[in-house]
Amino acid sequence: MIRLENVIRDYQAGESVVHALRGVSLEIGDSEFVSIAGPSGSGKTTLLNLIGCIDTLDGGSIAINGERVATMDKKQKTAFRRNNLGFIFQTYNLIPVLSAYENVAFVLSLLDLPEPQIKERTMRILREVGLEGLENRRPNRLSGGQQQRIAIARALVKNPQIVLADEPTANLDSKTGEDILKLMRAMNRTYHTTFIFSTHDSMVMDYADRLIMLHDGRIVSDERRAT
Repeated sequence: MIRLENVIRDYQAGESVVHALRGVSLEIGDSEFVSIAGPSGSGKTTLLNLIGCIDTLDGGSIAINGERVATMDKKQKTAFRRNNLGFIFQTYNLIPVLSAYENVAFVLSLLDLPEPQIKERTMRILREVGLEGLENRRPNRLSGGQQQRIAIARALVKNPQIVLADEPTANLDSKTGEDILKLMRAMNRTYHTTFIFSTHDSMVMDYADRLIMLHDGRIVSDERRAT
């Protein structure tokens, strides 16, 4: 599904150049549950942002289902993200003036779906993530774990092929973080969605079927675990 070949990404920092990724080559298949880990500055978030068509590369190529996303223009990338990718962030990135229901339904409204279908799909995914009865609450009336469940529902409601999660447990206590990981694992198995995490959390690494370690912009290990 995802193929990176000799991916390079550099950043200008004052008069210096930061080599965030130094020739990364990688393949990730359908339905994988992958953790990309490494210390701060290793390049894991940069790698996630390139796969998510949020950042631009300086060398190499990225293809998702045979489409070379790195060569797309801004409009094409926006459409590709909308139709194929879901995102989960450590800060949740919910719209504070919208309810849980509205935060999730908004994603479907961008796809121009009819209102009855939006309602059915939104309520179904909210039930599946354990938020039935809380759909009318705004984020500030929900716990961090509940807000992250909204973010998961929002990412999954449009049935994306890939979900990218940047440090999804960073702002959660260990028990809530584990509950969130169990939920994402269940969603992975139910919908066969590929999940890719960037993390430095050992618990997230332990839950992954595959652990890719980065250091100074290079892959230093790629371990597959029995499931």
